[in-house]
Amino acid sequence: MDSNGITNNTGLAIAFIALLVFGIAYNAMVERFQKHTQHYTAEFVVFGVLITILVSGFFIGWNNAGTVLVLFIASGLPMMIGSWIRAARDEEAAKKIQKETMK
Repeated sequence: MDSNGITNNTGLAIAFIALLVFGIAYNAMVERFQKHTQHYTAEFVVFGVLITILVSGFFIGWNNAGTVLVLFIASGLPMMIGSWIRAARDEEAAKKIQKETMK
C-alpha cells in the first residue's frame, strides 16, 4: 500500500471502470424518468456522491472515507435544502399561474 492508501493500480482501474459504468447507467435512468424526477436533481447527486465515497473507502480507508462524507455533508446539505425550497417555490408559482388561467 502506498502513501495514498491505494493497494494497486489494477484495483483502481477496476473501480474507475465500475464507477464509469455506474455513472452512464445512472444518467440513463435519470434521463428516462426525467418527467417524474425533475425536482429531485439534488437527491440524485447525493446518491451518486455516496456511491463514489463508498467505493473510495476501499482505497483510502474507511476513516478517511468517513471524513470525506462529513465534508460532503457540510457542503451539500445547504444545496439540498435550497433545492427543496426552490422546488416548493416553483410548485407554488405553477399553482398560482394555473389558478389565474382558470379564471
